[in-house]
Amino acid sequence: MAKKNAKRLRLKRTTTSAALYTLTSEPVPASQFWCLEKIAWEIDKVTSGGNTRCRLYIDTAAYKDILEEQQSPAADNLYTYAEKTYLYPGERLALDVDQAQNATTVELTARGYYELIKE
Repeated sequence: MAKKNAKRLRLKRTTTSAALYTLTSEPVPASQFWCLEKIAWEIDKVTSGGNTRCRLYIDTAAYKDILEEQQSPAADNLYTYAEKTYLYPGERLALDVDQAQNATTVELTARGYYELIKE
């Protein structure tokens, strides 16, 4: 059985303009795959405007693999996703905040494990 190594992500950024904002992890290294078992995110200001949502997804080379969407997210409310999520080399975990206000702080955390890919 392959060795499971602990993996924790903590991403935190502040938007610089009012628009669609995307927070992404670093790409999964070519020698690994990740299994994220719990993902959580929070924004400190409500979204404003027309299409207000937060969309959690895996950013693949070809498309966005949507995991979860929260319509009209509330400020300072913790949203969670607790299904096992596998990311493979080159993929990234991402969160879109549509209609984010200027200077919105977006925070995403995840925990799980990674395994090394054997040749």
